Amino acid sequence: MVGQSPRHRPFFEETRMKARINGIDLAYSDDGQGLPVIFLHAFPFNRRMWEPQRLVLSQHYRVITVDLRGHGESDAPLWHYTLDLFADDVKGLLDHLAIRQAVLVGLSMGGYLLFAFHRKYPERIKGLVFCDTRAEADTPEVLAWRVALAQRV
Repeated sequence: MVGQSPRHRPFFEETRMKARINGIDLAYSDDGQGLPVIFLHAFPFNRRMWEPQRLVLSQHYRVITVDLRGHGESDAPLWHYTLDLFADDVKGLLDHLAIRQAVLVGLSMGGYLLFAFHRKYPERIKGLVFCDTRAEADTPEVLAWRVALAQRV
C-alpha cells in the first residue's frame, strides 16, 4: 500500500512482547524490518503514545516501542526509578533483541533518558531524536513538582 496516506491504511496489531530485563518484565512491541528505531515515551504515558509513528514507520524500519518500568504493561517495582536505571533497561532490551546500534527517539522524560543512555552507552547509538526535552536540569521547584506528580500517579 505504498503511496497511501496513513489514515487510509488498515490498522495492524502491534507485535506485543515481554522480556526479563534487570529483574523485571519490560513490555514492548517490535514491528517492521530494517534500521532499528526505539521510541521512549513521556511520563506518565506508555508505548501506545507512539502508535501513529509505529504504524507509518514500521513499513520502512524496525520500530520498537517500550513501556518503561513502572508504566503500561511493564512491571512496576516500588523502587529503582532513576534515569540511569531506565538507560540500563533500554540497553538490556537492545542486548535481548541482539541490536548493536539503534536510533533512539525520546519525548520529554524519554529525552532525559536519552541523555543518560548517551552518557553510559554511546557506542550503542546510531542517532538520537529529542522531542520536547530540555538540555539543562530542572530547577529545584520544577523537580519538586515532578516528584509530587509522580507520587500522585
